[in-house]
Amino acid sequence: MAHGLHRVAEEIRQNFSSDVDRLISNVKKIVVKAALRMKNFKEIAPSLPLPPEPITTRWGMWLSAVQYYCENYEDIKKIGSTFDSSDASSIKIVQQLFSSSLLRDLAYIKSNYGGMAKSISNLEAIGLELHESLAIVKNVEREIREARGTVAVSIKDKLTKVLDGNCGFSTICRIGDILSSGKAILNEDDPTLECSDLTLFKYAPITSSDFERSFSRFKTVLSDNRRSFLFENLRMHVVIYCNAAMNGTGILQT
Repeated sequence: MAHGLHRVAEEIRQNFSSDVDRLISNVKKIVVKAALRMKNFKEIAPSLPLPPEPITTRWGMWLSAVQYYCENYEDIKKIGSTFDSSDASSIKIVQQLFSSSLLRDLAYIKSNYGGMAKSISNLEAIGLELHESLAIVKNVEREIREARGTVAVSIKDKLTKVLDGNCGFSTICRIGDILSSGKAILNEDDPTLECSDLTLFKYAPITSSDFERSFSRFKTVLSDNRRSFLFENLRMHVVIYCNAAMNGTGILQT
């Protein structure tokens, strides 16, 4: 479901690709990619974190960047005005982008869809009970369906397609209701499950993020530069990555 919510987030991004998306990409170019401007940024706003570098394939990062620019709009505008527009075309673009329409779009996205990025991150956590994971998804669904405006229509349609396209989601929702409230029942079309089988779903994950992360973690184990790995070193290498995954960070602990 985390991947499904990311697809909805991509629909939001496409609807605001004219100004908001250009702002995020161009500020990254003029600040994060230039050491001198990065230094000027820190001197002008020492307490302000550097602009995020969202990667579109990482779930929810673009929405987190929108929240950053909405909360620090005036500071970023002030910093951008100090740069010389003749140094780079991206500086000129950023200076021209700051307007009432940009402020309006940033505020709209944050107020209506600002919680999605955190919800996606919460879904990726390890050890969530099924009813907790489903509550996160239902909260996002409620947030999206309560949004108003012309743009909200296409985003609601995208959410409906994502949920309807996941044929097992309704079944797992009924199982979650059985385990949390004991009131729901399975439909005839649902898989036949024994009572003991249902209890095994208490910690059932509704996202494949752990499995997808494992692909990137373990693909280096048998890379071209590790053909001479001894079995003992290979075992320690795998244990290190497993411990990192169990810590819930995906970062190697030293």
